[in-house]
Amino acid sequence: MKVPKRIEKRGSVRTQVSVPVKYRVYGEDSKPQKSSVTGHSRDISVGGLKLAVKEHDPIGTELELEIMLPRNLGMHTSARVIGKVVGQDEWRVDGTVTRFNRISFVEPDKDAQVLILRLMFELMRQKGLRK
Repeated sequence: MKVPKRIEKRGSVRTQVSVPVKYRVYGEDSKPQKSSVTGHSRDISVGGLKLAVKEHDPIGTELELEIMLPRNLGMHTSARVIGKVVGQDEWRVDGTVTRFNRISFVEPDKDAQVLILRLMFELMRQKGLRK
């Protein structure tokens, strides 16, 4: 019996990669909080990422992100929580149990998208060479 293919809903391909992400939540005054939190991505695409968090943020929460890409490249962008990962609530980063928020970039700039695409292709190339 042939298993039906899962229908993909996302608009861009993601690749699994864990990179440090500093983020600040916007307050009610539409300014980011002064203190930042450092988390990790679980995967990333040109449109967003899954962000490891200690507690889920409400959907619609606005964030300021600084994503630390390899080779000392960084990306600053505004983002919004669009959901939480259900069914995979426990994942360990440095021995700490985390949960994941689904994050969508708000108007990412084209240079940042190119950096993410380069990272994705490099990781895919490395995986292909290991097989």
